[in-house]
Amino acid sequence: MDRSGAPGAYGTRRPAAQGGTGHGRDLPPTVGVEEEYFVVDRASWAVVAAGPRLVAHAAGVLGDLVSGEFTDLQVEARTPPCATMDELSVQLAWLRRELAACAEAEGLAVCPSATPVIGGDAVPVGDHPRYRAGAELFRTMVNDLAVGSLHVHVYLPDRELAALVGNHLRPWLPLLVEMSANSPFHAGRDTGFASWRSVLRLRFPSLGPPPRVASFDDYRHTAAAMAEVGGSSFAELPFWDTRPHPRLPTLEVRCMDVPAEALDSVALAAIVRALVVTSARLAEHGDNGPRLAGELLRGTYWYATRDGWPGRGADALNGRLLPAPERARRLLEHVGAVLEDLGDLARVAAFVDRLAVRGSGAHRQRAVHRAYGLPAVVDDLAHCMTTPRGSSARRTLRGRDPGTRASVEEEAGRACGPLPMDARERLEIPMADNPEQHGQPTEHGGRVRRDGYARLNAADLGVDTAALAEDFARLAGTYQDLPPDPYARETHRFRRYSHAVYLPWTGELSYIPGAPDEEFGTVTEYWQDEHNPEYPRMRRRLPDIPESLHGNRLLDALVRADLDRALWLEDLHRVPVYVGIHLIALAVHDRQQVAVSSPNCLHQDGGSPATFTFAHLVGRWNVKGGENVIATPESAGRKPETLPSEAIHERFVLTEPLDGYGVHDRRVSHYVGPVSLGDDGSHGRRDILIVGIAPYAPGL
Repeated sequence: MDRSGAPGAYGTRRPAAQGGTGHGRDLPPTVGVEEEYFVVDRASWAVVAAGPRLVAHAAGVLGDLVSGEFTDLQVEARTPPCATMDELSVQLAWLRRELAACAEAEGLAVCPSATPVIGGDAVPVGDHPRYRAGAELFRTMVNDLAVGSLHVHVYLPDRELAALVGNHLRPWLPLLVEMSANSPFHAGRDTGFASWRSVLRLRFPSLGPPPRVASFDDYRHTAAAMAEVGGSSFAELPFWDTRPHPRLPTLEVRCMDVPAEALDSVALAAIVRALVVTSARLAEHGDNGPRLAGELLRGTYWYATRDGWPGRGADALNGRLLPAPERARRLLEHVGAVLEDLGDLARVAAFVDRLAVRGSGAHRQRAVHRAYGLPAVVDDLAHCMTTPRGSSARRTLRGRDPGTRASVEEEAGRACGPLPMDARERLEIPMADNPEQHGQPTEHGGRVRRDGYARLNAADLGVDTAALAEDFARLAGTYQDLPPDPYARETHRFRRYSHAVYLPWTGELSYIPGAPDEEFGTVTEYWQDEHNPEYPRMRRRLPDIPESLHGNRLLDALVRADLDRALWLEDLHRVPVYVGIHLIALAVHDRQQVAVSSPNCLHQDGGSPATFTFAHLVGRWNVKGGENVIATPESAGRKPETLPSEAIHERFVLTEPLDGYGVHDRRVSHYVGPVSLGDDGSHGRRDILIVGIAPYAPGL
């Protein structure tokens, strides 16, 4: 619930100079979000009724962008109206950081969970006339009504149009619940639901899906009738999941749990804006929206609250049971053109990919709980207020020595963390959303699946280096006579390349013969379409790796270990899998030389959502530099030094043989910096094995 109309929270900027809704015209409609957080004690991690105290402190920094909420256990932050999702992302990240800092100054923390994880049995209602009226009307029903929501406001000043847009949004609301589900725990217990917040709200007659209406007058009459019979506190302020805001020129969508991470809130806001724009276009052409049975719509909510992502829920448009990923695909088909027009398609596609890989916030909470218990769940969520998922920033659990204990995220499966093996294995099952299924065997993918990237060494990969020492020596020896990169001889880069085909249903790995070449004997074409800015749409013919390596046991073990971290993706089970094998050396022989990789910027290696890249250090001596950087996918094409710190997930230098990393290419960008000569001789080099994995297709 909100205070509805804090001055300055949302502007009245008209998004199109020629008037109307602004949809499909010069400027996109602005969008703003409200997020509700729980205030927790840093010692016990239980919710505390310190919301008013925190608001008083934070108002000095954030002004009217922060306020109280329905209960004193909570605070609300709201962004200004933003024209782009990049702007919204910056605003929301700033709000979260500043509010977290204010909380820390008060000995508190703020937790982006949609229900209280620890505590919250007794709910102190906030001191506001509307809140007190709601408590009087609904009596003991509000005793446990402490919920944290994400509300999205999209600029739409035409009330008549906004009412009809709500008709079009109704069938998609349960899917938004599933995508945002972040409330599996309530007051110290696992509820068995993905979004317990939604269960609490759906008990109330005036909370949940809006009615289908014929006009704005029809909307107002229905709201007035609900208030008359005692189903709502105020006729002018119904709490349906979509509503033309009573005092702001926006359509508000209110069905979502507050996500753990700000980037998910921004992606959901992008989806909501695209839905509003798409729906407004339909309504402007006389389509008043689908006719859905209210009972069926409530039923789809039920599935959404219980099973969440990726459960089988009912499609409200046809009543069929379909997995959430299939319904998400249909959603993207419905709004894809608008997302592309607004520049938001890549952001939303990345969000859907994240859901496919790691699940929703409910999965995250349960994964941490299985390993460390409820206090760690709150600690992890509080950390999300300041540090994006995948950050290398360290933090500690309460009562742990920061010098000896890795962070919760590091303990959730990083390569070098001291996490007990059984806990790490449990955390590598992010999609086991049903509490009764948490004992299932570990799935493939591990940290690459969960985070989109992972540091890896020989032990992580399960490679027996002692037994394969001779094969390693033969592989390393091959780097001594690598030819210069024929397309960039001046870069001091040397390379060979071949590709193979792997059949998942038999386990067979077969190398593809190269084409005859006068200079190199045989060559293999290498094609990166537009993804290498240095060689866009160029088919490079690179010297093949020696045939003697086709039977190298160490190389085979590394390739198969990499495949093991990619084959969790269903798309790779039904087709032959392309495996590209690159032997690359960066070598320098005097102080003036600098050896660079290609491309010399953050990049992604392929356009398929099923593309993976793995790197394994073979050797490094007497060189400086060669730093690896993993960053957000939007950073591709840029140098690390041009990025804000929050865009970089991790920086590291590979120094030991077979140290490396893996990335799910669509979800991150990656980079290796130039190398120069060290201080211990007249030459130096860095030898690396790169393994690329993707669905096999002609031209790769």
